[in-house]
Amino acid sequence: MTPEIAEQLKNSLTTLVEQDGGTIEIVQFTGDSMEFNLLLDSAECAECVMPKQFLEQVFLDQAQKIYGNLRSVLINDPRKE
Repeated sequence: MTPEIAEQLKNSLTTLVEQDGGTIEIVQFTGDSMEFNLLLDSAECAECVMPKQFLEQVFLDQAQKIYGNLRSVLINDPRKE
């Protein structure tokens, strides 16, 4: 995965959390995986953002439409589980 594709994926996936005031940042990526930090500092309702496990699956499904070689997505969620 190139840095340009990683950024394109991040921009596409950000729309899934920004409506609730969240955003994401890329921590790292490889040829088949991506890791993000979920940032909720400006979220008025952090609990309104989808749960981590659900987000990871939704992110993976959406990202594979752009980059078919992606096999895993990890989200570092600041909320306590």
